[in-house]
Amino acid sequence: MNRFAILACFLTISGWVYGQRMLSLPDCVKLATEQNITLRQGATGVEFTSKAADQSRLLLLPNLNAGASYFWNFGYTIDPVTNLPLSNNFSANSYQLTAAMNLFSGGSVANTIKKSKADLEVAGMNYQSTIENVQFQVIAAYLAVMFAEEQTKVAEQKIATTELQLSNSRKLVAAGSLPEGNILAIEAQLAQDELSLIQARNQVDKTYLDLKLLLQIDADEKVSVIYPDVTRFNQLLTQDAPDAKMVADYAIANKASIKTYDYQLISDELARNIAAAGAYPSLSLIGQVSTNYSSASYPQFGIEADPFKEQIDNNLSQVVGLSLTIPLFNNGQILLSKQNADLAIINTQLNRELAVNTMRQNVTQAVNDLKAAQASYLASMKNYEAAVSAFDFAEKKFNAGTASSFDYTNALNTKAQSESFLIQSKYDLIFKAKIVDYYLDKPIDF
Repeated sequence: MNRFAILACFLTISGWVYGQRMLSLPDCVKLATEQNITLRQGATGVEFTSKAADQSRLLLLPNLNAGASYFWNFGYTIDPVTNLPLSNNFSANSYQLTAAMNLFSGGSVANTIKKSKADLEVAGMNYQSTIENVQFQVIAAYLAVMFAEEQTKVAEQKIATTELQLSNSRKLVAAGSLPEGNILAIEAQLAQDELSLIQARNQVDKTYLDLKLLLQIDADEKVSVIYPDVTRFNQLLTQDAPDAKMVADYAIANKASIKTYDYQLISDELARNIAAAGAYPSLSLIGQVSTNYSSASYPQFGIEADPFKEQIDNNLSQVVGLSLTIPLFNNGQILLSKQNADLAIINTQLNRELAVNTMRQNVTQAVNDLKAAQASYLASMKNYEAAVSAFDFAEKKFNAGTASSFDYTNALNTKAQSESFLIQSKYDLIFKAKIVDYYLDKPIDF
């Protein structure tokens, strides 16, 4: 019977564990990249720009167009086949096949193809920047869940400590070693601890909901984050901060948010070349095949309309030629387009310079924040160790009857608060370290 009970318990626990979706940080990053609506919109934008690049390459091919017309003629009209005047009604058809191929247009076609490639790179860099922003949101949400769960553990441990002390105090009161008023103070502390636990659990639910929304997971689905290996955690907490200049130089040379402007400059310069091409002559090769048919008859001359097929064959004509267009005056539009393109280049250069300065400033701030977080974590560790020692001492004095319940609960709260600060400083340090890792393109993991 006992073995069946143990088996049933094991199956219940297993079902509870396997009923949840276990997510590591890389899992969350992957899900966000695949499911996030903003990223899906960005991917569509990149695909759209890719199609535009393909379309620009097709400009090198000639175009071919077919046309046909059918007319009813009433009253005095010129027959389009014989060019003779007619006063009776008749119908006429015409058919043509026209092809044209650009031979020279000031380099506008070649530059348009190059510009479309640069625009595709810009779209790709913007998409990569969006991915990195979403990844940061995932890291922040993931750490928020871990922080909230650890705060819950602190609250639970505090309740366990208070309950144990309440049990011991009741025994001491019954033995006459402590006044009964001490029990009331500890019961009040227990009630406060239970309230703190409820608030901590609510915060866990909130952080999990935020993470699910970011990953586009159903809010009712049960998920649980996977904690990293403790040794890797400790290495992350104790690693030295890198040199700020080195990090900034790497980020400026490699991050998508800066490379976007490099490709945008290429695109803007090609746009200026395209605008300038309007001032050059354009040369095109043109070919056309055409024929027509008329139902017109000339009774006065004894002439009847030839059959449709015969007219189509007889009226067939072919034309091949060159078309040259020389721009002389275009209302100043070409000059204005070129001036606007020059302004776009200047604007992109200024935006890039601003982005580089902002990047260097952000990197320097990130490295300084990491150093400050390391110092804060070490200080919080010392404060926690001191609070633990103070609580142990206060607990011994309280059990010995030489300290009041106020001294005990004050030491307990100080210990819990210092532990909360330690956890907070730990996750703050981890997040600050991840920010620096982002600038160095290190893997998104612990």
